[in-house]
Amino acid sequence: MPKANVVLKRITRSPAVLAVVIYALPWLALVVLGVLWLAEHDWLLPFVGITLGLTLLLRLALMLLRRLWRRWSTAPGDADHEPIVAPNPDWTERELAAFKSLCAGIAREPVPWSNLRQVAFDLVEEAAKHLSAGEKGALDFSIPEALLLADRVMIRMRRNLHDMVPFSDRISLKTLLWMWQNKAWAQRGATAAGWAWRAKRLVTNPPAAIIQEIQGIVTSGADGGEIRNFSVVIVQQVILEEVARAAVDLHSGHMRFTDEELLKIELGSAVLDKRILAQPDEPIRLLVIGQVSAGKSTVINQLAESTIAETDMAPTTPGLTRHVFDIDGLAYSVIDSQGIDGSDQVAQALLAQVLECDHILWIVRADRPARAPDVELLRMIETAFAARPLRRVPPMTIAANAVDQLLPDWPFPEHHLTNEAQTTVAAASSAICADLSCREAIPLVSEGSVWNHDQLRAAILNGASDALATQRNRRRMTGTQAGSSVSQELSRGASGIWQAGRLASGKLFGR
Repeated sequence: MPKANVVLKRITRSPAVLAVVIYALPWLALVVLGVLWLAEHDWLLPFVGITLGLTLLLRLALMLLRRLWRRWSTAPGDADHEPIVAPNPDWTERELAAFKSLCAGIAREPVPWSNLRQVAFDLVEEAAKHLSAGEKGALDFSIPEALLLADRVMIRMRRNLHDMVPFSDRISLKTLLWMWQNKAWAQRGATAAGWAWRAKRLVTNPPAAIIQEIQGIVTSGADGGEIRNFSVVIVQQVILEEVARAAVDLHSGHMRFTDEELLKIELGSAVLDKRILAQPDEPIRLLVIGQVSAGKSTVINQLAESTIAETDMAPTTPGLTRHVFDIDGLAYSVIDSQGIDGSDQVAQALLAQVLECDHILWIVRADRPARAPDVELLRMIETAFAARPLRRVPPMTIAANAVDQLLPDWPFPEHHLTNEAQTTVAAASSAICADLSCREAIPLVSEGSVWNHDQLRAAILNGASDALATQRNRRRMTGTQAGSSVSQELSRGASGIWQAGRLASGKLFGR
């Protein structure tokens, strides 16, 4: 007989045996103590009886579910079979009977998706023969009617998808393709998460964990593949029943193009076109920013060719002021903002306006070399859009205002600058571009002898196409983000779950 140290050595050499010893013995001891406690309190026989009874009931329930499933899946000709898709209320009894016959003939087993098109074609063929006493086939209709047949099916399927599947109109096909291509990783992640949950449950609540594992073993007789097949059958049945419904409509004359129906279709198409019409462009939102007393309001008055913005020697725009006017026939909504003063509060407020604008007009005084607040705000704008890679950066026009303050001989005759004046203005514009990382700073004189505003107006109009593209991108992105609330998506998900549960219970229990 081996000695104790030899037995211990053999156990330690086998990790599996050691694991069983470490984990099984405490629970075995707990079971033994539990049995002794039950016997001591005369509860052992009731416990055994209740356990066997519950196990028997569970097995009987599983057997009943399997039998109901097999009965439903192997009875394609069952006259009591009710379609999932609602019939057309305008059908006659004969047309309704044809529809139910088509639905009853749909297979109760999953069909390869590659074969689904042929199955749908066979349904149309059968509907044609049934409703024409065998005189017509599946292709005995015109091309417009064929397009209308496909359109009816697609519209109803799209409505079901929109009403029952959350975020179905938000997830792109590219994302779905990526998820499908990486489904193996998702399955591995789900498996790992399942094991992690079981380990956590074992540590926090060992008795409940053991009960759950036993329950899983007991119910493992139910084939998970049957549940998956059942889901596939339900989806395929909905698709095929929609095809059957449209086929009965087509071959019974409910989809025939009479003059009245053509008028209805034309009017309906007009309504549909109106609903799906892209939103028209709004006036371009031009945000005018600059330091305090940079001359923003004065420049706006020159662009509008009217005194619409209040100007004074002191700062006159404490908040945001909106002006709507045309620039050479193009509608603009011009926002006169508060001046940049170097404070974080003002910078954050201006950044929020930049994120909502289509074009930026940045006014910088040519005679004011202190541009650190402008540079800091520009850095914040660049960082904000770098964090939003899908957002289009609005075009920016830089204007160097008050260049006359750099020219002692201003104004020049007919505004023809001397070579020395041109050098001074070019040096000021270059300094502004170096600070604000721009290619051009348009020199301006906005007070007194006004100069060069035609060039500013032309620069703004040249950026109009980019501004409209920015507007469309902004509206699309902000509309995507705020288009539907979480409660709406949860409501759609609840609707889908309710419909799936109703269909499942109807198929299993004949409701």
